[in-house]
Amino acid sequence: MNEINVAIMGAGAVSRQHAKAYLNNPRTRVVGVCSRRAESARALAAELDLECAIYPDFDALLADDRVDAVSICTPNHQHAPLAVRAAQAHKHLVLEKPVGITPEEVRAVRQAVKDAGVLSVVSFILRWNPLALTLRSLLDQGAIGDIVYAECDYWHGIKPFFPSYEWIRQREFAGGAFITGGCHAVDALRHFAGEITEVRAHSTRRRPDFDYPTTLVAMLKFASGAIGKAGCSLESVAPYMFNIDLLGSEGTIRDNRLWSPRLLPGQTGFAEVPTVLPTSGDVRHHPFPAEIDHFAACVLEGREAMPNIEDACKTQEVCLAAEISAERGGEVVRLPLG
Repeated sequence: MNEINVAIMGAGAVSRQHAKAYLNNPRTRVVGVCSRRAESARALAAELDLECAIYPDFDALLADDRVDAVSICTPNHQHAPLAVRAAQAHKHLVLEKPVGITPEEVRAVRQAVKDAGVLSVVSFILRWNPLALTLRSLLDQGAIGDIVYAECDYWHGIKPFFPSYEWIRQREFAGGAFITGGCHAVDALRHFAGEITEVRAHSTRRRPDFDYPTTLVAMLKFASGAIGKAGCSLESVAPYMFNIDLLGSEGTIRDNRLWSPRLLPGQTGFAEVPTVLPTSGDVRHHPFPAEIDHFAACVLEGREAMPNIEDACKTQEVCLAAEISAERGGEVVRLPLG
């Protein structure tokens, strides 16, 4: 295989960024777009000058033998059913987070991908943010030693004018605050500090337009012995914020500020790393080209991408555990889920 033919399921803002990333890669080609509303798919194709099929439904997309991979960019509750069907049709997967909104959905997607042997990547897009890449490199260099405490917050006040507003404020479609947004904070914590074995969470809600708790905090235990916290709020009255604090046995990281006597023995204050911070919830700010380039290289070389479905399901289980714990008044939930 020298080129990957891709079909996109969905025609919204995220689908647009996926399509642009495919157009940016010389070894990927968009061969079709499908949407619940055909006019939306046609509009997306016209906007980006895509010479591609407009499928009447997902069955038609899967029946197209040209399609090697599918990008699934739909509302949360549709991810798992579509991903299972795509895997069963032996299509490689670029799946927007979350993998699923219930434990059963997460398990079904994981099993379908395993049974089919297809390759996958899940859009925990902040893994490709320049700050995240920099922090991972610093950790690999032992800049702060062993992590003792790790903390990440996802604060993103959802406004009524957001395109996803109508469905994201209903649990049956969104899954919950940690499922739909706070998962970025959880995935970052796993990426930096390792696997999470125990969760205890609490929640609150001040927004009458949402039917589920919109602010949660989860206390975490890691397999390494470290402890941590993940915070999530969809009702914050502030610009989008993604806070990262990593306390190590030999140093500390606060966002893009580093205290590392090991690497910088003469420093007299925090060293600020010039990089791009995750300071916007606008999908146009997100590094989709890097994700798509990584996925394409992995498919063409026949190797697993990261985070693939298997890895992403671990993040989703932590998020589900946090939602379960909060519903039960802070009961400890141990991982993996049964």
